[in-house]
Amino acid sequence: MASVVEMPPAPAGADGLPTQKAGEYPTGLPSINDELMAELSMDELKAAFRIFDDTGEGFIRVLTFRNILKEIDEDFTDEELDGIISDIDSDGSGTIDFDEFCKIME
Repeated sequence: MASVVEMPPAPAGADGLPTQKAGEYPTGLPSINDELMAELSMDELKAAFRIFDDTGEGFIRVLTFRNILKEIDEDFTDEELDGIISDIDSDGSGTIDFDEFCKIME
């Protein structure tokens, strides 16, 4: 059987509505702790990276990433793809490591 936890009432403002504090949603619910959110985001980034790193080598081959971009938007020209990839593969290794992948996702 689930138990119900009753929340204390929020302090009322001049209009009788609860006052919104910085970092709270308009509903009065507190926002997620930034540190917790950063951990969740990092976990999500790692999970996404693993999906694209289908061989488990610790990097995404540029050709694989190029195909992914082409699937996302078929209208990319080869020149646009070359520019995107050169920006991402900052060390020119022909692969995208996790740090480079994180920069893409910012």
